[in-house]
Amino acid sequence: MRARLFRNQDGISEKGFSLIELLTSLMVVTLLLGLLLSSMIYLNTINKKAETNQKLCYNQRYIELYFQKQILRSEKIVLKNNRVYLQDIESPDSYYNYYQYSNGFLRRYKVYKNSLTSIGSGGNSQFLDGISSFSMTLGANQEILLKYSLVIDGVSYYRETTILHGRMVEVQ
Repeated sequence: MRARLFRNQDGISEKGFSLIELLTSLMVVTLLLGLLLSSMIYLNTINKKAETNQKLCYNQRYIELYFQKQILRSEKIVLKNNRVYLQDIESPDSYYNYYQYSNGFLRRYKVYKNSLTSIGSGGNSQFLDGISSFSMTLGANQEILLKYSLVIDGVSYYRETTILHGRMVEVQ
């Protein structure tokens, strides 16, 4: 666009743009800003979904690898009162652990190996937050079934995992 010469009331020529040229320019700028804004909103949505997927995958991987490690290190798995007891990782000769969901947290409870009774003070600890349900049971072939729901950004994601172990299972 080139500025044109216009004459004012006194007859002096001045450079300027016509009204149609100004409106056309404003319309093009508005369209470009609209496209830029909509692409920014789209990119923000994709970023939020990617962050949610990353958090979900991280938490799911943490749970599954932790339990797989503890199950495979256990020489014996005990099932008592529909509760699965796994040997403690730090002191497997003295203690067993069981896990229970309570008030938004997955808690680990430490019990004596021989009697499966609580060790008392300090016998439980928070294992994981951001969870809305959890169960660990034995399957038909003595495999461990983990069923849990993770809460990421207010949305609950249900997951199931089967861990095959080949360990002796004692039912009491």
